[in-house]
Amino acid sequence: MTLTIQLKKSYIQWAILALLGLVFFYLLFDWGMGAVIHSRKTVLVPDLNGKTLTDAVTALSALNLGIKKEGETFDQNVPAGIVVRQNPLAGMAVRESKIVRVTISQGGRMVTVPTVIGQPMRSAEIAIRSAGFSLGEKAVRYSIIFPKDYVVSQDPAGASPVDKDDAMVNLVISQGPPPNGVCLAPSFTGKTVPEATQWAQQYGLQVTVRDDPGHLGPPGVIYRQDPVPDADCAGLKELIVYASAAILSPPATAGGKIFYYEVPQGGENRSLRIVLRDEAGEIEIFSGVKEPGTKLSLPVNPRGNAKVRVLMDNILVEEQEIK
Repeated sequence: MTLTIQLKKSYIQWAILALLGLVFFYLLFDWGMGAVIHSRKTVLVPDLNGKTLTDAVTALSALNLGIKKEGETFDQNVPAGIVVRQNPLAGMAVRESKIVRVTISQGGRMVTVPTVIGQPMRSAEIAIRSAGFSLGEKAVRYSIIFPKDYVVSQDPAGASPVDKDDAMVNLVISQGPPPNGVCLAPSFTGKTVPEATQWAQQYGLQVTVRDDPGHLGPPGVIYRQDPVPDADCAGLKELIVYASAAILSPPATAGGKIFYYEVPQGGENRSLRIVLRDEAGEIEIFSGVKEPGTKLSLPVNPRGNAKVRVLMDNILVEEQEIK
């Protein structure tokens, strides 16, 4: 019995000694770490607001401070990638090796506007609200392009990015065809210049034909107009239509010939310039950008011995005699 009591006392003594040892080593470690920490220099935290993450790292590294991105937030007033908050705050005194936590801006909360032009009013409303937008003002006007109660135009334009806080779409709705005496410009897209001229003559309008050499499309077919389709013709004096360069080439006359050319397959769109050289000199019969595989039929009226030269990206690639 006495031996058992002595053993218990011995265990308790060893436990107390072990606990005192742990306390001693903890105090020794804490004192050592404190000495190390307090041996570090004290520095002032720089102001990181408005800096990029890269610039913030550079500023902190110069002071032997660390950095950690704590999070991101939307802020329409601060561009994406810029620091908007920091902890500790600028001007606070900290020891070297301190970690400064920063929050980065993601910019404004941008959303994409749905395209609803040409949709029935009800479908357009559903699409707008489903995309998280509010329906703004609704106006009405006559249209020969869109049926009654279909969307004629929208603001902002479809597929454009806007801030989520400004997510409202205004619509113009078709009232259907106008009454007699009201003239609206039809769409000439895909039609020819003679068709547009015939319509313009009914209203005493002058027709001006312009071309864009860089436009891709069938020769002589209209791809743009001014005024735009559905515009009110009141007070209008001129109709401007845009067609491919070939429409302005000299037409074939009696005894004229046709030059055929196919753009080589493969690669990207090519810039073409086709020139007729005869005894009268040199005349450009085509200039524009075409897709690989495009086939051209160009009227030529050579005088005497003649050649057609094809330049691709300003490099002569072919020369043919016209007989």
